[in-house]
Amino acid sequence: MASTASMFAKRMVEAERERLKDKERAARDMMEAVEGLRAAAGRLRTAVGAYMALDAMARTRLGDLLGLTGVELRIAFDTKHELIHEPADATEHDEREHDGDGGGHAGTPSPDDSPEGAVDGGEPSTVAVPPAW
Repeated sequence: MASTASMFAKRMVEAERERLKDKERAARDMMEAVEGLRAAAGRLRTAVGAYMALDAMARTRLGDLLGLTGVELRIAFDTKHELIHEPADATEHDEREHDGDGGGHAGTPSPDDSPEGAVDGGEPSTVAVPPAW
């Protein structure tokens, strides 16, 4: 009977190891996706900044031409990196999120060029809100 209990324990431990390996793979994939999102947001901000330096088009007009959602447009003009942080491989860590606002989105609203309902840098903090999943 000790042999049966020992085999059962080994099977349970092995199943748990496999579950942990799957969890590690999923976590790694998730982090790679976050890093990819941050890199893409950085490229978008850079490209939009370069374009806007050449053409003083209104933000909403650019958003309409590119078919951007309000969130995408806010990310494109998020020069403080409040909505999507810089990639982890950036040369310096962005300390602005620790300037006394608790990492929230303290900013001066600029409703002139923002899509309806969107205020650049003025989104409320979601720290106290549980995840929607």
